[in-house]
Amino acid sequence: MAGALPLDDTDAHNVTYQFKGEDHTLGNSLRYMLMKNPAVDFAGYTVPHPSEPYMNVRVQTHQSTTADDAVDESLDNITAVCDIVLKTYKKAVKDFKKKEASEN
Repeated sequence: MAGALPLDDTDAHNVTYQFKGEDHTLGNSLRYMLMKNPAVDFAGYTVPHPSEPYMNVRVQTHQSTTADDAVDESLDNITAVCDIVLKTYKKAVKDFKKKEASEN
């Protein structure tokens, strides 16, 4: 998993990851997506101190999936949501410019 370092990986179902250079933007989004996964028992994140570039994510899963798999899936879901938002935005800008041009 690029950008994340498992801090505690003795149990594949209970892992704390450390993301360097990330903050509440990714932390809250990732926690939200993780908690939507029925195989995740717990997901939480902390930004230990604003002057340090680290964000920690704790994930606990059922035996049916590993924490790595749950985090990978959640990051993929975040990417998919961002792609949809970008596509919708670009279409809205195009439609606006088209409408604006037809009014002039």
